[in-house]
Amino acid sequence: MIAPFRIGTTSFVYHERPARADGGGSWLANVERLAGRVDDVEILLFEHGEGPDADEVAALAAWKPRADLSYTVHTPLDASLASEDADRRARSIDWVWDAIERGRPLAPEGYIVHVYLGDHEQDTAPADLAAWRRRAAASLEALLARGVAAAELCVETLDYDFAHLEPVIADLGLSVALDVGHLDRDGRDERAVIERNLHRTRAIQWHGVDRAGRDHRSLVHYPADKARWLIDALSERYRGVVTIEVFREADFEESLALVHALVARSPGAAVSRRSTR
Repeated sequence: MIAPFRIGTTSFVYHERPARADGGGSWLANVERLAGRVDDVEILLFEHGEGPDADEVAALAAWKPRADLSYTVHTPLDASLASEDADRRARSIDWVWDAIERGRPLAPEGYIVHVYLGDHEQDTAPADLAAWRRRAAASLEALLARGVAAAELCVETLDYDFAHLEPVIADLGLSVALDVGHLDRDGRDERAVIERNLHRTRAIQWHGVDRAGRDHRSLVHYPADKARWLIDALSERYRGVVTIEVFREADFEESLALVHALVARSPGAAVSRRSTR
């Protein structure tokens, strides 16, 4: 099924040998199984210092022309770019930059970064939001100064009102990674956030939330009416990456089938396909 946007998933779908310390299969082993089935793979560098070595990166890069594959790179989760602790901010800039450097040979569509309200998700909002924005802006500017293009740096929607950070993103000319799974999980007005940010979005991360409240599950857990609206809107207006952001094979297979079925029934996708012939 040809979609007008690039359908992707994560580099943690298959858990097999050769294995990493956390039990996941290697980045290359995942890409070898995903090539030809998806258009993009989100290379997850969740832990500082974690990542494929130079030989594996070269092998990953070789899959791009072979399978018409693109990559996005997710930088470490423990990086805290707006921390009140100046030393932690400095370390976090270094950690994100290390991930950018590791992923650079892949010429990725974007580098995804987190900016927390505190040092982690679910932290409470700082008393001084203006000071928080200044800290976030300074860290993001430091990354730009090291040589990453502003459009390649994608700030992800997390567990807070993204409007708090949108002025910084606009001022610096950054891109956005819209995690619509997070927006649904947290009861946000998804359509409003999407409408405000789709023009600067390079990656959309999509996953469901199961009955136990666990996210990054199959899209069968994502509300059907929202899924229909999302696919129609993206088919008409979006040409970036839509990442099925799940970490288990069963969730991936179920979600990929659902996305293909939604695209097949989308009038916007049909028009887009005809217009590119």
